[in-house]
Amino acid sequence: MTEEIEQAKYKISDIELAQLKAYESIIERGLKTFTEVGSALMDIRDKRLYRADYATFEDYCHERWSMSRFYAHRIIEAASITTNLLPIGNIIPRTESQARPLASLEPDEQREVWQRVITSVPETEITAARVQKAVDEYKQKPHVSYNSGNNEWYTPAEYIYAARDVMGSIDLDPASSELANKTVNADTYYTAEDDGLTKEWFGHVWMNPPYSSDLIGKFADKLISHYQNGDIEEAIVLVNNATETNWFQTLLEKCLAVCFLKRRVKFIDTEGNPSGAPLQGQAILYFGNKPACFGERFKEFGVILYHDC
Repeated sequence: MTEEIEQAKYKISDIELAQLKAYESIIERGLKTFTEVGSALMDIRDKRLYRADYATFEDYCHERWSMSRFYAHRIIEAASITTNLLPIGNIIPRTESQARPLASLEPDEQREVWQRVITSVPETEITAARVQKAVDEYKQKPHVSYNSGNNEWYTPAEYIYAARDVMGSIDLDPASSELANKTVNADTYYTAEDDGLTKEWFGHVWMNPPYSSDLIGKFADKLISHYQNGDIEEAIVLVNNATETNWFQTLLEKCLAVCFLKRRVKFIDTEGNPSGAPLQGQAILYFGNKPACFGERFKEFGVILYHDC
C-alpha cells in the first residue's frame, strides 16, 4: 500500500503528459527562441512536470537536455525579462545575452533602460554590450541612496497626498525648496540656504531629509527633539530603510507606525523629472496620535508595522 501511494505521488495525468510533450517539442525544435524555451522550462519546473522520470529539475535539465541548472535558470530569467518588456513594443531582445544585463534591475527599471536602448540605436545594432552599457549608465546616475552630497531629491505627489490626508495639513517642511514645495504645499518651508537645522519646527511636519550622512542624523535628532517637546503635533518622514544606522533606529524607536514601501521611490530631480529609482528601499515613519489612520491610508504603499506602546 505504501509503495502504491509512493508511485501515485510521481504519476502525472494525461493532461500533464501532453503539456510536457508540448513543452519538450518547443525545446527540441532547435531552441527556436530563448523566450519560448525559457517559458517552457519555467512551466516544467514550476509544475514539476519532470517528476515521473526525474527526481529534481536539475536532473531533468542535465539528463534530458545536457543543460546545467545554472544555464536553465538564465534562460528562464531572460524569458521573464523579455515578457516584461513586451508592453514597450515589438522590439525585444533577440538573444538571452541581450536580456541578461537587465536582470539586475527591477521590472520598471528594465523597461526604462530597454526603452533607452531601442531609441538610441537601430534594432540591428542592439548588442549585449550596448545593453550592458545602458544598464551601467543607469546605475551610475546619482541616487539618494549613495549618501554622497547630492541632497536635492524631491518626493512624488502620491506620498504627499497621503500624508496630507492623514495630518489634514502640512504646516512645515524643514528640508525643501521652491520646486519641491509646489508639490508639498507646506505653509512654511526651509531651503538649504535657510538651514532648517537652525529654525524652529512646529505643527504638522512633512520631512524628506537630506540624505548625505553628515546631515540626515542631525535632521532625525532635531525632529525627535521637537516632537518630544510638544512643538510638533504630527510628523511623517520619508527616508531610506537603512535599518543598520543610528539615525534610522532613533526614528524607528520613537515613531508610532512605519510603512516599509513595497517598491522603491522614484524621486523627482531638480528639473522636475522622475529620477531612476534609488538602489535602496524606503520607509515612511509616522509620529502622532493617529497611527491607525496612517496605517489605513498608507497600506497601499507597503506593509505597516505599529509600535508596541
